[in-house]
Amino acid sequence: MMSDVADLISSKRMMMKIVLSSLALAVTAMADYKPTTLVQGAAAPEFSLVGVDGKTLKLADVRGEKATVVIFTTNHCPDAIASFGRMTALVDAFQSKGVGFVAINSNSPKGLHLAELAFTTLDDSYEAMKVIAKENEFNLPYLYDGETQEVAKSYGAVATPHAFIFDADLKLKYNGRLSDGRRKLGPAKKNEARDALTAILAGEDPEIIKTRPIGCSTKWLEKSGKVAQVDKQWAEQEVSVENVTADEVSKLVANKGGSEFRLINVWSLTCAPCIMEFPDLAKIYRQYSFHKFEFITLNVDDPTKDRAKVTDFLKEQELGIHRRIKAIVEKEKRTTNNFIFEGDTEDLAKALDPDWSGALPHTLLVDQTGKVIFRHTGVVDPEELKKAVVAEVWRIYGE
Repeated sequence: MMSDVADLISSKRMMMKIVLSSLALAVTAMADYKPTTLVQGAAAPEFSLVGVDGKTLKLADVRGEKATVVIFTTNHCPDAIASFGRMTALVDAFQSKGVGFVAINSNSPKGLHLAELAFTTLDDSYEAMKVIAKENEFNLPYLYDGETQEVAKSYGAVATPHAFIFDADLKLKYNGRLSDGRRKLGPAKKNEARDALTAILAGEDPEIIKTRPIGCSTKWLEKSGKVAQVDKQWAEQEVSVENVTADEVSKLVANKGGSEFRLINVWSLTCAPCIMEFPDLAKIYRQYSFHKFEFITLNVDDPTKDRAKVTDFLKEQELGIHRRIKAIVEKEKRTTNNFIFEGDTEDLAKALDPDWSGALPHTLLVDQTGKVIFRHTGVVDPEELKKAVVAEVWRIYGE
């Protein structure tokens, strides 16, 4: 049974490599799209987009009597995520004063590779927008432009978030950032969008009419070729396997080498649940590789008889050493992040996790101090594991 599973995975992996290589060659000459942003005084372009509630809205549906704010944002970008609270606070402050608001997801999910989702458990899809709007209690429509990106291109949205503020006649009076909050949670020090609205409602021109919307670049569909190139790089990474002792496992858990996260998984080739969950773990490894995220695999099969099979399987999973953690591996005088345990499994349990029952698979996530922030015996729920990672990410970056 296990050989059949391995053969199936290997076949699918080979087909994927062929597809990715073909795609990369097809788009090598494709230049990135460069938007042209609306100039001061330009009229607000029309749009007709579906929102998270399933309703299609046009510009006239969100237009305010005295001003209209169009905010291009998205689900995954840390700058956007950190701005959600400030965005809804802006709506609360001005909506009752005749200002209309709308948020538009300008990103194409096809223009994103996994590591760009390093601050979230979600992607930039329409379905994920519904989760974002609910969890963040959006008090303005959230519309989807990721299919064609025609609206984002007509406004010239360059980053997320990027705000465009129009007067009563739908003439552009301000475009740029909402505030200087960037990736910090909570109130900002400078609030140019708020100041612009205050001026417009007072019948005046904003003192500041343009700022740079520093944030994640808009993920244009044209970027899909670069996504294929990144996937190809992962596929080409060298994968090796070394023996490891209980003492060495103890050092890996202590995580004194500098990893922000160290995901450790104990598994066996004869364990069907272990094989089943590996694609999810490999995907999580990629997704959070923007951080110093290390995936340590601990195999408990026979180091002498099974090394070649273990190595082949891990190659199929593309579990090489990512460039972000090479220095950490070298600092700890290691050559790999994949190991076969040699010794008594009782010693392994004591070194790894005294709370481990011995059942496979077993997974630990430790932070940069070696503290266990997630543990699970059995097949991991990838969403629960990602939530643990993201909670720690925002603890570090959101202060």
